[in-house]
Amino acid sequence: MGAIDLRRLGAIALAVAVGVLAWDTRAIYPLKLLAVLIHESGHAIAAKLVGGTVESITIDSLQGGLCTFRYEPSFLHDVITSSAGYLGSAVSGALLLVAALRFNAGRLVLALLSAALVFVLVFWARSAFTFAAALGMAAVLGLAAKYLPSELSQLMAIFLAVFNSLYALFDLRDDLWSAERRAGTDAAMLAKATHIPSIVWAVLWTLVAVALLGLALWYSARAKKQPGAPAVRLGQP
Repeated sequence: MGAIDLRRLGAIALAVAVGVLAWDTRAIYPLKLLAVLIHESGHAIAAKLVGGTVESITIDSLQGGLCTFRYEPSFLHDVITSSAGYLGSAVSGALLLVAALRFNAGRLVLALLSAALVFVLVFWARSAFTFAAALGMAAVLGLAAKYLPSELSQLMAIFLAVFNSLYALFDLRDDLWSAERRAGTDAAMLAKATHIPSIVWAVLWTLVAVALLGLALWYSARAKKQPGAPAVRLGQP
């Protein structure tokens, strides 16, 4: 049997339903702010990986985000740093999903998210709204990691992982597939730097995001090897 039971499938289905049915409502406002912070943190991490320095991460009440950083410009550095927002959301969502589903580490997932938000607010947050949002979400996630029953922490971690992956997809749909909104996105900046049309980056990032989410679900659903199971040998004895 696979590793995903009905309750966990329910958490996945709920995240999908919330993303599809409630995307434009205020009900999921805190979840979208969390996803924006993860998106901007992806840019920050990428900037550090290419030898740059991060000056600030800022989000606003309209769910906009900005990561300000400096690095040595080059084609490769431009591609890495500009792609890291959308792909960072997809990668982090996939990894969190595997941790929660495959390794039953839901409590750890919530604790790590809380710690990451504390890191952001201490070192990169440069506005009152960013600081308050990161602090509030870090507190909620930290308390959930400590006090929620184990199974509830698992379900919460699965929900957040899937929602974060969905955020990457919905954000790509809203911002990148609309020519009007695409003008001020990461894809537009990357198109300017690379002379590759922004719609090409939209296609590439969408395909990678879908593939990562599917791979995470597939890997998590694979049956684990049972302890003590006899080895299977092929060929001559």
